[in-house]
Amino acid sequence: FSAHMLTLGGVAPDLASVRALAVRALDDGSAFQKFRALVSAQGGDVSYVDDPAKLPKARLIEVVNAPRSGYLAQVHARIVGEAAVTLGAGRAKKGQAIDHAVGILIHHKVGDFVERGQPLFTIHANDPARQAEVRELVLNAHVWSNEPVAPLPIFYGRAVTYHYDNQAEKGLH
Repeated sequence: FSAHMLTLGGVAPDLASVRALAVRALDDGSAFQKFRALVSAQGGDVSYVDDPAKLPKARLIEVVNAPRSGYLAQVHARIVGEAAVTLGAGRAKKGQAIDHAVGILIHHKVGDFVERGQPLFTIHANDPARQAEVRELVLNAHVWSNEPVAPLPIFYGRAVTYHYDNQAEKGLH
């Protein structure tokens, strides 16, 4: 998606050129330095970027396995989001504290075939009661199919730019 944005912005003439720029930025470290600058500009502590081991860790980590084999037809994002808030990873009300150690990692996407017993998602929690509640919520957020399901598109479309030779005449100044 970002390759399309950069092409539309005139950074490079085509997607292949933009991708080559991205690979170069990753390889030479300039992408990482730009990320560090972004974190710093927003008041973040870049020492956490430099040393992710400093980040808080949840006391409880549980891998939840698939209860059945089948294709993932849907994963209800709203339910997963609300479950993350239940863990403390987000706020239900302004001013609530966020627990930066907790969260949910979903291991599969819509359209994937998952075998029974294969890891489905991982819960990072600090409260056993909330962990149990979230386990049920996220299990129920997964909808299964016995038939193949098309994967969801990464993006649904793209905006295109229109150039007007005389923008003032068209009222676009």
